Amino acid sequence: MPAIRHITRGLIDGSLSTLGTVIGASISGDPKVMIAAGLGGGMANAISNILGAFTAERADMMVQLSKYQKALVGSDVDLKKTKIYEKQKWKAQRNGIIDGISTFVGSMIPMAPFAVLGLHEGIFAAVMMTITLLFCLGIYLGKLSKENLIVAGSKMALFGVAAALLASSLQFFFG
Repeated sequence: MPAIRHITRGLIDGSLSTLGTVIGASISGDPKVMIAAGLGGGMANAISNILGAFTAERADMMVQLSKYQKALVGSDVDLKKTKIYEKQKWKAQRNGIIDGISTFVGSMIPMAPFAVLGLHEGIFAAVMMTITLLFCLGIYLGKLSKENLIVAGSKMALFGVAAALLASSLQFFFG
């Protein structure tokens, strides 16, 4: 599945960055502040990833088109006026959108608990939901790459644990 790298990147980026945001915002003691910070960060991150993925894909496409253009020595063909260019441009746009949507979806995971739980229960649930998402994503990717599923899932989940611990450590400096 060609879009899997954009979905994976978006889910990881959205969930981990928002987990850090809501844990950092927990110093306020107000779940509404945490939700607002998470939503703001999630939206900004999604827009950033749309732009970043599109820009990177387009740059890669332009490099490839330039190579093809040079290979057509003596040709007056402008590849920017071909169906190849249009197809590649649409692919870059689609991948950017997939990346951004996946980032926003990922950002919803660590925020969801605060809609129904208090501060401490919400933080615990946010961490557990993010770790579970990452573990399941690791299992899926391990299955695709024919790796040990438990090891692949555990490696991915450890990044969630690390993000939670690092974000929580900020309270020692600002709490």
